[in-house]
Amino acid sequence: MKHLLAVLCLLPMGAIAEGTEEQVDMPDLAADALVDKAGDARRVRGLELSRAVNGRNGGKTMCATTNAYSDSGSFIGLTYWEFTFDADGAELTSMRNVTGLNSDCYSARYKKY
Repeated sequence: MKHLLAVLCLLPMGAIAEGTEEQVDMPDLAADALVDKAGDARRVRGLELSRAVNGRNGGKTMCATTNAYSDSGSFIGLTYWEFTFDADGAELTSMRNVTGLNSDCYSARYKKY
């Protein structure tokens, strides 16, 4: 009887622990993907992100800009990035550099990350 009571007391705690799984935000997923692509967080400078909007195929889209530098270290402009997420924004499905392409990222409003 004591064991049954102990199991019944622990059951709600397990259910609560399952529901508190930390969800990663889309801006964090985008920033992590850029760092992975660059190979080092110090190489991703001046990161600014747009808000997420509903994209094609039921997913969400977000844009970003990063500062671009020449090999000698001189600032040469911005690099524009487009991120596509699944419908609930929990998984990054694609990332591409859209600098110089016809992209909605050029007209997006950005905030520093």
